[in-house]
Amino acid sequence: MHVQRWAQHFSKDSEVLVVSTSDAPVPGVRTEPIFAAGSQLRKLLRVFKLRKLVKEFGPDIVHGHYLTLGGLYASLSGGKRVVGSAWGSDIYFDPQRSFKVRRILGFVLRKCDLIFAGSRDAEAKLRTLGYEGPVSIVRFGVDVDRFRKGKGHAENEFRIMHLRHCSEVYNPLVILEGFRQALSSMPDAYLYMLESGNQISEVHQRVDSGAELKDHVRFINWVPYEKVPELYNSMDMAISLPTSDSVAASVLESMASELPLIVSDIPNMREIVVDGVNGFLARIDPESVATKLREAHASRDKLGEMGRRERETVLDPARQATWDSNMKVAEQAYAILMTTGGAA
Repeated sequence: MHVQRWAQHFSKDSEVLVVSTSDAPVPGVRTEPIFAAGSQLRKLLRVFKLRKLVKEFGPDIVHGHYLTLGGLYASLSGGKRVVGSAWGSDIYFDPQRSFKVRRILGFVLRKCDLIFAGSRDAEAKLRTLGYEGPVSIVRFGVDVDRFRKGKGHAENEFRIMHLRHCSEVYNPLVILEGFRQALSSMPDAYLYMLESGNQISEVHQRVDSGAELKDHVRFINWVPYEKVPELYNSMDMAISLPTSDSVAASVLESMASELPLIVSDIPNMREIVVDGVNGFLARIDPESVATKLREAHASRDKLGEMGRRERETVLDPARQATWDSNMKVAEQAYAILMTTGGAA
């Protein structure tokens, strides 16, 4: 979805080609899904097809999203100017996985003429990883006209939504245990979790292990992007607890929707959330999550004011949280890069 929005924005004034790792089309934009299927070796062999495609298309800029995936393909493309976008896990989490991933990331950082990072902390991380080129702070900002407070649910329930997939980096099992610990203090609470992610089986096993969680955890199937605002407005609270992250679009969307949040107490989140003022900061452990859930539930009559402060944060131009403000920064960065010959 992030790449789709990006491509559609720039296609208004430029010719855009999306070389994708997915079969999903990008409406209104030429898409070539040459990396959509096959083993990693097969995908690498398709780099020759990518280079031919890039030579024929003749782009001024080749932009790879997620440095250790799209960034790698962009770096191998033979493009004149290479831009990368650091999404979060590609610089905070992936390099810890293996020596091979660290080598891939190092190669990409050497090839990039410009990198977009979602926060100042991400920029600092790029520097520690050895990148010496220009960095522009660009987030996947929120469309504040689409995401705003609407009609809520009418049920006698306190609904909490886990915003992220049930994948290890987002700590769904920590959230589940924290929720379980807090349930005795908030028997009207229900936790909604997305039916996806690399830990979804473990999540189901944990939920099915006892009636306490089974009766209070509900799963959500995929929701079309245009229906997401309605989903947020059907909740009372949201939680996002990544081990590493940039400033996530889902967090900004929730804030624009005035949906109170519990987020990880990590540097990127501290750039936009002040604990107890426009959200809650929690450590990545069940006890901290449980404490924040109890605190929010006990003060639920004040959550509306917290939500209003969240939206004010998003609308503050200094926060660079809206989609339009970030696209202006990206356009300016592209324009500056176009005055150079590129180093790729």
